[in-house]
Amino acid sequence: MTLLLPLGLLGLLSLAALILIYVLRPNYQQKLVSTTFVWKLSMKYKKNRLPISRLRNILILLCQLILLASLALMMAQPAVPTVFGATKNEKVAIIDASASMMVASSSGTRFERAVKEVQSLANRTLALDDGVVSVIVADEEAHFVATRVTGENSDTLTATLNTLLADGSNACTYGSADLNGAAELAESVLEMNSEAEVLLYTGKNYRDGDTGSFTVVDIADDDDWNAAVLNVTAELDDASTYTFNAEVGSFGLGQAMTVTCIISGINGTNGTRTFTKTAYCSEASPVQTVTYGTSDFGEQVYSFTSAYVSLDQSDTLQRDNTFNVYGGTKPALRIQYASSLDNNFYPGIIRTARDNLLKNKWNVEFKQVASSQASLVGYDMYIFEHTMPDEMPDDGLVILADPDKVPAGAGFELGAKDTVDSDSTLALGKQTSLTQFMDASRIKISTYRPIGASDGYDDLFYFNGAPVIIAKNQPDCKVVVISLDLNYSTLSVTPEFVAFFYNIFNEYLPATLSQSSYEVGDTVTMNARGENLSVSLPGGGEQSFDETPATLVADTPGDYTVTQTVISGDPVVDQFFVHIPRSESNLAEYAEKLPDLYAATTEEEGNESLIIWFAIAALVLLTAEWLLHTRENI
Repeated sequence: MTLLLPLGLLGLLSLAALILIYVLRPNYQQKLVSTTFVWKLSMKYKKNRLPISRLRNILILLCQLILLASLALMMAQPAVPTVFGATKNEKVAIIDASASMMVASSSGTRFERAVKEVQSLANRTLALDDGVVSVIVADEEAHFVATRVTGENSDTLTATLNTLLADGSNACTYGSADLNGAAELAESVLEMNSEAEVLLYTGKNYRDGDTGSFTVVDIADDDDWNAAVLNVTAELDDASTYTFNAEVGSFGLGQAMTVTCIISGINGTNGTRTFTKTAYCSEASPVQTVTYGTSDFGEQVYSFTSAYVSLDQSDTLQRDNTFNVYGGTKPALRIQYASSLDNNFYPGIIRTARDNLLKNKWNVEFKQVASSQASLVGYDMYIFEHTMPDEMPDDGLVILADPDKVPAGAGFELGAKDTVDSDSTLALGKQTSLTQFMDASRIKISTYRPIGASDGYDDLFYFNGAPVIIAKNQPDCKVVVISLDLNYSTLSVTPEFVAFFYNIFNEYLPATLSQSSYEVGDTVTMNARGENLSVSLPGGGEQSFDETPATLVADTPGDYTVTQTVISGDPVVDQFFVHIPRSESNLAEYAEKLPDLYAATTEEEGNESLIIWFAIAALVLLTAEWLLHTRENI
């Protein structure tokens, strides 16, 4: 037993007061009477009752003492610690706010239907004395809109749900719902009450067994339907000719749809050309692929600026009725190789990169000239071998191979050439992205020139304690120095040579984008070859980045334009398209399995009051004392 108000025990002082009263009470009084005859006559009767009278008095005192003790304990609020089972009348409602919840029928959007169902659930639950309701909206990042609301706050919850209804489809994301985040939030409630029921209000289809611990409430309507361009790809065949494949679908309504493809900048020409075909979608086969090829174009398409595919349907989710394809024109990459003693080492690696590594990224324009005819402007990469220019180019990556001097502005010092044992090998310096996949011990040399003090360079490889390969990568200065003559080194005949140039292209001349289309919610990584980069967003607005690679979470479908200024001062523009996820457009597709919910069994600790029992005891004692007093007068 525990006492919730221990100060109530001060009432036990009444026991001392009662005892003091009994001690101070006089046992007799002096009286003047006319005769004692009556008393003498009753003495023989009183002597017979005396033992019983004393016992009665003792019982009365005990009753009074215990009665006062009971009353004092009642004031101290006695209770017994008790563990209660958690209420089963607690609900956690998760509202799916993904793109597919924007689909509407005559009864409103799916999202609006879900909110109304949650309002009905809240009304039923909060009408109960122990009803508790939490509401989670699962959009791009799940969040609570109401947490453990009880009946006394039902008006606040109603106002919150009415706000969601007023927002309508604006409360939905164009991507998928963050159900993992919603599950984590639901678990935070289950940690307090494992008996709470978690309900998901959605229009998606789930296979048996994929709903886990969730109670899925289907708010889909038989009239819901959606037409969508699910994906468009531009594929190159062996003849480097493009074919366009458009995957379209009509879900919930079988129909014929006109699919329009508008291609801009075919083979470097200006203007656009439009091509239309019909896709026949049925409820049994809702997805069809429409192909546009050479027979449709009347010519082979080797390059294009963009391809725009659209449907002629007027459904309630229009943002997935179009699709843009970019990347049909590879940007030019101009490379110059200038040497006073030609060899096939550097030209060979450039041609290999052009035909393999860079084939799908760049249109490589390679020019090989004598040192005396080298240009210092107009190229993205310069390779100078043996004979160096008097000054550095300032508009691209510069590779100085076996330099005979230091060009003005290069920012390093050069020692005298030295001959060493032909079995001498290099040692790895600073590990950077330029040295990955390379083993310095496999690079042997017989001559080298030590590099002295360098400003802002990384020392990549050493020989005999002196740097022999260094590199600098700054927005306004990109330089690689190789103070080795490939004719007197094994570098060019080892895998390290290929790996080194592979790393150089990735580090200094990366493609801005790795692909031309993304889903809403994807993280887009953008590389920059200049000092800054900016992105024009769909519907207006711009976001700038000072550090690269830059990342952007694509949260809106549409066209994004990436603009940067390279070292030469020329602007470089790339575009990519963001589309609604296929899983949101395809209403017939089964959703992925719901995340598991984990929660230990919870019980609520409390106190069971004992006041009623002490009150009953006090009443019994009071009755007993009264009976004893009544017997005293008989």
